[in-house]
Amino acid sequence: MHAETRLPIRLTSDGPHSVTVTVERAGRDLLCMVHGGEEHVGSVALSEWREGRAHTRALSGEGHREEAIARHAAHTLCAAARRSVACVAGIHFDGISRGDIESISSAAYALARRAGDLLRDDRILAELGAPGGMSERIATRRAAFAGRLRDMLGAPVSELLEAHGPEIAAGRAGGFGPAVRLFAPLYLSNACTNDCVYCGFRRSSSYERTRLTIEQAVSEAGALHAQGIRSIDLVTGEIPADPFVDYVCEVTAAILGQTGISRVHLNLGSLSTEQYRRLREAGAAGVHVYQETYDPEAYLATHRSGGKREMATRLEAPLRAADAGFRYLGLGVLLGLADLATDLASLSAHAVCLREEFPNLDIGFSLPRVREMEADPAYHPSRPVSDDDFIRAMLFLRLSDPTAHLTLTTRERPEMRDLLLRFGVTKLSAGVSTAPGGYTDAARDVGAAPREQFHVADDRTVGEIVALVTGAGLVPVFD
Repeated sequence: MHAETRLPIRLTSDGPHSVTVTVERAGRDLLCMVHGGEEHVGSVALSEWREGRAHTRALSGEGHREEAIARHAAHTLCAAARRSVACVAGIHFDGISRGDIESISSAAYALARRAGDLLRDDRILAELGAPGGMSERIATRRAAFAGRLRDMLGAPVSELLEAHGPEIAAGRAGGFGPAVRLFAPLYLSNACTNDCVYCGFRRSSSYERTRLTIEQAVSEAGALHAQGIRSIDLVTGEIPADPFVDYVCEVTAAILGQTGISRVHLNLGSLSTEQYRRLREAGAAGVHVYQETYDPEAYLATHRSGGKREMATRLEAPLRAADAGFRYLGLGVLLGLADLATDLASLSAHAVCLREEFPNLDIGFSLPRVREMEADPAYHPSRPVSDDDFIRAMLFLRLSDPTAHLTLTTRERPEMRDLLLRFGVTKLSAGVSTAPGGYTDAARDVGAAPREQFHVADDRTVGEIVALVTGAGLVPVFD
């Protein structure tokens, strides 16, 4: 197949019975033609973008062989471009077999999906360039962080630690004091609608998906409470559908009502304002929405399909959460996907933009690094981040935003967590499992060996992390 990447789009299948899909502008809407062999009007379908989805119907040719093709193409292109699409389908070849018909139809469907991919990505890039959009606002504020970033990323780590240690200690004393909040993630599900190349939960992975019942989730939370944990992050694959959000609301309310857990944060991905509002009403205290990378090229390359590919929508998700009433927002990038300096500056700028609209936000940062457990066999981070650069990145965030929480998870080795605890980290996970049902017998109840999202590099118990914090002269906080 071959394609022009801008309108008009013309895609043609290979083989003796080639089919062509053409997409052209019709004012602000689109006209699609699916033809092969003797061209004619076999069926016409119209798909209109209303109320956030494509509404599709056949206008002519009902019962005709091309009706399904016309409806599929119109619906696919409308959902991708978010514009109304009229599709004319007419395919005729003499003397072909039933197998040929199936092959021709399959080619037509595949071409329509490919055209949809092109239209969707053109729309995503156009939305990112929209004047006044979050992407543009972040870009204009990045420059404010360029000088410090340049100096820190080029300096020896030992010098940075020595030079900025007193400044960080003074900032901590004036802000968070000696408190270090301990928490644990509680994984509810490893099912996901996205296909992200770096993630163990990606949709294309072949394994049995797991979702805890409400009773199992409460049991998991009870097991964490018994270890001393009072603050948890509920984590799932991203399923932005109302029934799933309702399930998380029920789990949140049940955990807060039936266990000693006092604080629930959510890591569910990009949702609507109304969905965030329902979760807030259920008792959740905070939301984490990690952008992963702010580089559009790297973002589209690593988020192959699913709603997460909508980069502009994800950039706006923290604003929707804040508008829904959440005061605590967690931001982050996944180190290894793109240029470190650009992503760090963009992350800091994103926080600035959010505070411009919601000055009282409590913002936290996290910098997970891609781990081998998360990657496809053929996938390797294009910009791997060394230990020294990771330390520089954490120091930059602490110095650039002294009021933000700084989280360090069990993705990092014990020696890295021990070191950085003394330099401004305010949140540590402890006693972690990244599989649904990993804290109780629920792991066996929901199936054999539920899939982990990533391998835990620091498997120390809650008691051992408490000893680490107190040994550093700090105070572990559990609520």
